[in-house]
Amino acid sequence: MEAQNTNTQIQGRQIDEILPVSRPERWCFTDGSWKDKEKASGQGWYSTLEGFDSLMGARNVRASLSPLHAEVEALIWAMEYGPDGPFYQEGSIPRVMRVESKTDLPTFLNDLHRVTGFDKAKFQIDLIGRYPSIVQQSLVKYMRLPIVDDSSLETMLEVPSYHPSITNIELYIEVKPLVSDGSRKRNRQEDSIVDADVNANLRDSSDRWTEDGESTEDRNCGDGGAAEKIPHKKKLLILSSSWLDESELQIGMLFRDKEELDNAVKLYSVRRQREYHAYESSATFECKNGGCGWILKAAETKKGTGFKITKYRGPHTCKPSDVCSDFLAGELQGLIKAQPSLSTSELIKWVKEEFGYTVSGDNMWEAKKKAITSILGDLDKSFSVLPKFMDALSSSNKMVTDLQYSLSPDHPKEASFRSVFWAFQQSIKGFPHLRPMIMVDTVELSSKHSGKLLVAAGFDAGNRLYPLAFAIVVTQESFSTEESWRWFFECIRKKVTQRESLCLITSPDPEIISALNEEPECRQWAQHRFCLRHLCLKFYQVFHSNLMTELVYKAGSSRYVSSFDYYLKKIEKMNPEAKEWLDQLPRQQWVLAYDDGGIRFGIMETNSIFTTYGFVNKALDLPFTTCVLLIFDHLAEVFKTRRCLISESVKRGDKYVKRVVTKLDEYAVASRAHSVLQVDQTGQRFQVTEGVKVGKKRYFVHLGDGVCACGVWQLCKYPCSHVLAVCRKLNNIDHLQYVNDYYSTQHSLEVYAAGFNPVPGVSDWPEATEFPRLVPPGSRPDVRTVSQ
Repeated sequence: MEAQNTNTQIQGRQIDEILPVSRPERWCFTDGSWKDKEKASGQGWYSTLEGFDSLMGARNVRASLSPLHAEVEALIWAMEYGPDGPFYQEGSIPRVMRVESKTDLPTFLNDLHRVTGFDKAKFQIDLIGRYPSIVQQSLVKYMRLPIVDDSSLETMLEVPSYHPSITNIELYIEVKPLVSDGSRKRNRQEDSIVDADVNANLRDSSDRWTEDGESTEDRNCGDGGAAEKIPHKKKLLILSSSWLDESELQIGMLFRDKEELDNAVKLYSVRRQREYHAYESSATFECKNGGCGWILKAAETKKGTGFKITKYRGPHTCKPSDVCSDFLAGELQGLIKAQPSLSTSELIKWVKEEFGYTVSGDNMWEAKKKAITSILGDLDKSFSVLPKFMDALSSSNKMVTDLQYSLSPDHPKEASFRSVFWAFQQSIKGFPHLRPMIMVDTVELSSKHSGKLLVAAGFDAGNRLYPLAFAIVVTQESFSTEESWRWFFECIRKKVTQRESLCLITSPDPEIISALNEEPECRQWAQHRFCLRHLCLKFYQVFHSNLMTELVYKAGSSRYVSSFDYYLKKIEKMNPEAKEWLDQLPRQQWVLAYDDGGIRFGIMETNSIFTTYGFVNKALDLPFTTCVLLIFDHLAEVFKTRRCLISESVKRGDKYVKRVVTKLDEYAVASRAHSVLQVDQTGQRFQVTEGVKVGKKRYFVHLGDGVCACGVWQLCKYPCSHVLAVCRKLNNIDHLQYVNDYYSTQHSLEVYAAGFNPVPGVSDWPEATEFPRLVPPGSRPDVRTVSQ
């Protein structure tokens, strides 16, 4: 192209200059691979594609410092690959185009079509960004980031704002001719012919497959047995760069090396959700399903310039299987590095759109876990990343944290990790609209660094777990478990709940009890209750009796004192020492019938915490950074899903959550069989009899005190069937007035009102300079502990 200077205006964007290109001895295929050519078609980074000059690359550079009129100069360039990721061919001379920093993708593509001269009706331009995945003082590594929407384009254009050391924003463009309807029809017909030929071979003989033929073949014809030489039509050269556009792999396809062949077969199989065996010594690939028959053989070319498919039987006839999580993790790394907070459902959708196959939620979760670990490092390496990772979460989602580490005078710039606490503002803002109750439990870490995940949670109106605060603590001789609990409760009290008169449900661990009793503020902050399941487990460890343990559970979950006394006497008859052991425990802490004021709302167990976060226990040596990010993903998904469900309920006009409405409907049906007798002149006290026959149970209801002898009203804070019977007796007064506001849909909507923000890309995390470099616990001798 001849050199020229222009001031051409294109939709308000100026093309400053178009300069000549050099290096005509090289040209580029559409997959970005480079090959030498004696007579290049066009010059520099041009190649011929069906008679058209095809543009192969682009690079964007610096953004203006003007906040009001920020622009980016877009340069057309060419791409290669190296150890630091994709880079651009040196020696090419760019075109220059000014682009506003907030340009949307359709406008940008329209400008590219105009600048490059490619007719929008005939060509499609795809963009891939050269995104900085690792930015350090002397090291910058890049990854491929597909530019598919306004958000991804904006991500690329904002790179200089986050990394002042990077002055160039680079894009790679691929130009593809648009196929006409006639061409598509021909291609479909050709694909059908290929499939028909393959199937014909399979029908002829089950042990035959399509083979590559490069020479003439002798055939006997007629009675004389004369040999007729039938020349084979010379096969067209099929480059590896084109196989993705084909319906099937084909005989004659060339690959640069064995690795490229392996990757092609792997991607082909994954896209079709098939598994295969690979025989390395013979470059043979075979479907794992023995009844399928899919097989591919390849061999190195005679000149040693690559590998060529020589024999092929396909397509697969077996049913699809789930995709390997290891492969998914590799495919997702670049995407997660740029957008770490993408949810599992969003990743499943992306894989479906990108590759066309469906992945189960469990498999995607496992793949994401592996991808995050690969990005942020293994368990030991994750400690050094933890401070800036927590800072990134804090800056993007206003997360509150407390990081504890131990300093040593011998290594002033390093510190041993001790514990980390975190809670999200979204959970903190929703907690005042929940019932005033917190439960706390632990999940053991399956790690070489012995420790636990501490979880504090509430219950929403639907009795679903509401994650509130978390901590990871490691077990060390210099840091007792009681100190860990004291620190954890202090963080919750000061940073999260900021209210008093709560109900706190935990296991009856002596160190938890000691940590709470030694702090006067804790006694004012919350009334302590025990998890009944943890208590039963501890009882069994002492007395080793399944029957007595079952009786303990029944006694603790009884709503009536009479029922509790009944089970306690049975335990005493079996083992008097067991009864004495239980008598040492304050009854209000573990018996539902003695729960004064119903402060635990009928909640007796904390095991739902382990059910929700047990993945920490199942994953061996799970990095702490991965653990935190997966918990973040879980919370973001929970808030989004529940907020949508509650919003729909509010739009329908529902006043209370579905669980309570369902319960009240059941009580309304039961109340029709109750008889009601007023027992005083105040109109507040009533006797309610279940049924009309002699000997039926009788309960007293006091409307003014909010009490029913059955205990449901006091414990659950919504009326029982006996109260509903009284309301019907009193000219059908509204029984909903006795339902606690915490069960209203409006309160529930406030609980999940706050949304979670995306976490910045890994390369955008600023260094946490206020922290020393963290090393694994026990790596350095501890002198003093710092909480920050």
